[in-house]
Amino acid sequence: MSSTESAFGGMFRQLIELGVIEINTEPLDARIERRLKRFWENTSCPRCGHQSIMTWETHDRVRCRNCEFKPVYTHGTPFHEKHLSCGEVLLAFTLYADTLLSINQIAPLLGRAYKTVHTAIREAEAAVQRGFPLTWELFNQTIDGPTQVDESGKVCSGYKGQEPPRNSRSRGGSSRTGRSRW
Repeated sequence: MSSTESAFGGMFRQLIELGVIEINTEPLDARIERRLKRFWENTSCPRCGHQSIMTWETHDRVRCRNCEFKPVYTHGTPFHEKHLSCGEVLLAFTLYADTLLSINQIAPLLGRAYKTVHTAIREAEAAVQRGFPLTWELFNQTIDGPTQVDESGKVCSGYKGQEPPRNSRSRGGSSRTGRSRW
């Protein structure tokens, strides 16, 4: 294990090398394919706007009956035009985001080049960042009553049930923004 590799990353790599864990994303690939095809069946054509998209179980393309547009089912997703399967993209992004493994640690686990994994993770990350604001706009966001905000860029007073809020800086709070104990 190198000095830059996390303990989890090192153990995970050893388990893969010993054959205890095998990374097989085929079931995940099939599930993502089914979901994306179901999505296509319920959406309009990105080219003509017509609601007549056809999909096939055995074919990797979808087809608009109106304008004959025939994109692959991953068109317009973070899985499109990658040298990784859909499951590998999702696994790489999950390992990067959830376990804090570096891309240098993830690439060998998948048996892929650093640049291939880096591109896939960065594009999935960008899609997640683009998607959440759109999702949140769909909800009616009203905040009523006492509310706790964690890890904001603002320093707050740290209520702790006191009325009015205590003078937190004099009680040992940090004035730095970002993660803190507020």
